[in-house]
Amino acid sequence: MRKLQSRALQATISIIIITVIVLIFMGGIVAMLHMTGNTDIVHVFAAWTGRGMDSEYEEYNAPEYRYMAWPFIAYTQPCFMAHQLGNFAPQQILTHQAQDGWALIHTIYGDGWVYINADKIYTSSTIGVFEEIDGYIVRWIHPQLVRIAERQGNWFRIEDEQNPAWINLEFEPPIHILEEFVSQFGNTVSVYYENMATGFTFRHNANHVYFGASATKAPFALYIYLKTERGEACMTDIHTFTADDNWGGSGVIRHRYNFGAAFTQRQLLYLMLSPSDNIATRILRRVHGLDGYTQFVESIGANPNFVQNLTFSYLTANDAGIFMREAYRYINSGGTYSLEFRDNLLANRYPFIISDYPVASKSGWSASFGQAWHDMAIVYAPSPYVLALLSSRVGGAGDRVVYDAISMFIQEFNSTWFYPGADAP
Repeated sequence: MRKLQSRALQATISIIIITVIVLIFMGGIVAMLHMTGNTDIVHVFAAWTGRGMDSEYEEYNAPEYRYMAWPFIAYTQPCFMAHQLGNFAPQQILTHQAQDGWALIHTIYGDGWVYINADKIYTSSTIGVFEEIDGYIVRWIHPQLVRIAERQGNWFRIEDEQNPAWINLEFEPPIHILEEFVSQFGNTVSVYYENMATGFTFRHNANHVYFGASATKAPFALYIYLKTERGEACMTDIHTFTADDNWGGSGVIRHRYNFGAAFTQRQLLYLMLSPSDNIATRILRRVHGLDGYTQFVESIGANPNFVQNLTFSYLTANDAGIFMREAYRYINSGGTYSLEFRDNLLANRYPFIISDYPVASKSGWSASFGQAWHDMAIVYAPSPYVLALLSSRVGGAGDRVVYDAISMFIQEFNSTWFYPGADAP
């Protein structure tokens, strides 16, 4: 009986203590309301807990819908220098919190901050500046915060010390110009063109399948270079020329060397890329095999079924573009052997793609296994680009006129619509 009375007494005391604490807390809130004249419980709680005007509760607002009439970016923090969550098309947004012209919204990538004022916009990449809407680019501006003077759809007139200037964050070059030009050749030529700075890509008849000829030696060389970067091969390893490696066609080994001649991997790569030596290719194929190469081809998005036995393979302009895009990335990676790879491509003895700028390419041609006349290149223009031209032509004078015309038209288009990037080597 005494134990029950003791427990009841303890419970009563606990209730009294809790009640006193609650009363003290509520009294504090009332006092804070009286001192600040603020009836917003969120602000009161912020003040009570020491979270002042610089806290996330500074400008709490009830959720409201707002239409963003221009493309916008969501950031992880209310700051243009913060990490970008994603780019969004014009749409209605539900804001949950406002702060200095920014609003917090929910996105598919998580909560993000959007600048909702119409007077400023941040250009997150280098973009062209136009003298007038739908005109021509007159100069370029790098990422920066610009003040908007006028809006017309996706076009923004920016306040600038120079002449009236318009920008369009969703602008793409007039692809119809390219389509109209290459259409005169029908489907006799396949084209892949990609600007490396922006990722802008143009394809024409790009999925047509050709006999690959020697053009496929470039991605195989890229695979070996990457393998060597990982320490799985060595440039100074010695490999000998055997009877099984013997083959006709292009190259110098069959004309100058006998069986048993020794070459380093570095020498074989040069011979495979510059004079397009078939025997050097077969030696490297014997040493490195094709299983790993086939997996590499699939990993970068090209068709692994086209590999076949390498010396007999298939190729599309789309895959050729993928191969040279990856070659460009490796060359710019700062790898131990990346510039050596670039120099071997620059030393291609049989280029079919021309330019006023350095061209790092790998060509291929054949009349015996089915006509093929291909070239795929990195053009080191002020704004570098990849260009692949594939066809079943034979490389006569008329064919060269066609390739020259396409090459120079793409160069002019690239110079007109894309800003200068890395300097040419």
